[in-house]
Amino acid sequence: MEIDIILEPDLSPRQVAELGVAAERYGVRAVWSSNYFAHWDCFLSLVPLLQQTQKLLVGPLAISPFEMHPLKIANSLLSLNEMSDGRAVVAMGAGEGNIDAMGLAKPAKIVRAVREAIEIVRGAGRGQLAKGYQGEDFQVNFPCAYGWIKSSPPLVYGTAYRGMMMRMEARVADGVYIGCTPPEVMAEAMAEVSEGAAKRAAGMAPLRTNTFWAWHLKRDRKEGYRESRREIAWRARKLEAELLAQVLQPDEVRLVRDNYDKCVAAWFDRSGNIQGMPEAIPNRLCEYFTSTGGLEDIEREIERFRMFGRAGLTEVALRLHDEPMEALQIIGERVMPALRG
Repeated sequence: MEIDIILEPDLSPRQVAELGVAAERYGVRAVWSSNYFAHWDCFLSLVPLLQQTQKLLVGPLAISPFEMHPLKIANSLLSLNEMSDGRAVVAMGAGEGNIDAMGLAKPAKIVRAVREAIEIVRGAGRGQLAKGYQGEDFQVNFPCAYGWIKSSPPLVYGTAYRGMMMRMEARVADGVYIGCTPPEVMAEAMAEVSEGAAKRAAGMAPLRTNTFWAWHLKRDRKEGYRESRREIAWRARKLEAELLAQVLQPDEVRLVRDNYDKCVAAWFDRSGNIQGMPEAIPNRLCEYFTSTGGLEDIEREIERFRMFGRAGLTEVALRLHDEPMEALQIIGERVMPALRG
C-alpha cells in the first residue's frame, strides 16, 4: 500500500513545491491540492511542484462537473499532464462547498452526471472524444482529438461516500476515493467497489482504491487533539449518527448530533473547543475517524494503515493541516519506512 498527501488550499505554490519535493524524497506516491472556493487555483498552484519533481503524481482533489464543465476539466488536467510528462491525476465528485458558494444547482440524477463527466475527462486523454460526446447531462458537440498529447493518459478518480456512486466509479474510473471511512467499517464500502469493478470494460487497468484520511499526529500530543477537534465537524460524513454509533453510546450520539452546530463553531473560531459536550467524547471521535495524537501513538497508526491495506486499498491519502512540513517529516521518517518493511 502507498501513501499520498493532501494539502491545505491556502498554501502558496512555493509552499506546495517545497512540500512536494520533500514528499517525493520520502517516497510519497502523490500530492493532491485542495479545491476550495476562495483559495489558490487547484491546477495552477501545482505547476512549480511538477517543475521540480520527477516521479511524484500531482493533481487536484476534488473537482465537481457542476462547477466546471468536464471538457474544461479535461483541458486543465491534460495541460498539467503534458507539463509533468504524464504525472497528473484528478479526483472528481459531486462537490459541496464550491457549489454552495456559487449557488449552483445539481442535476436530479447526480450519479449519472458524474459518470458522464468521468467518461469525458478520462476519454479526452485516450482519444475517445474525436467524435464528441452526447450524454444526457453533458455534451461535447465538436470533435476534440487532442492531437498535441504526447504523454500517457492521466489517472481519473471518482470520489464517493455512498454505494451507488462507488459502484459506478469502480466501473468507469481509474480509481475510487472512498471518503473518510475507518478500516473497521471499510469492508462494506469495498464490497460496493468490488461489485462495480467486476463490470469494468475489457482492457481497463486494475482499479486503484484510495481514502481521504485526516492526519493530526504531532510532536505536541495536546495540540494534535486540539487541531483534530477543530476539524471534527467534517468527519464521518459530517458526523452521521450511523457512523458515530461505531464508537459512541446512543445518548452520546444524540449529544453530538444535538451540538453539531457547536462542532462547526469550533472550526470557524479555530479553537478546537467544542461547547456543550465533555472533551472526552470528541476526542474519542478524533481517535476513531482520524489519526490523532502524539509520537507515542505512531505504532497504532501504522497498524491502522496496514488494516487499510488488508481491506483492499491500494493507497491512503493523508490530509495535512497546520505545520504541514512537520507532519510530512513524521510520516516520511516514521510511517513510510514501517510500511515498506
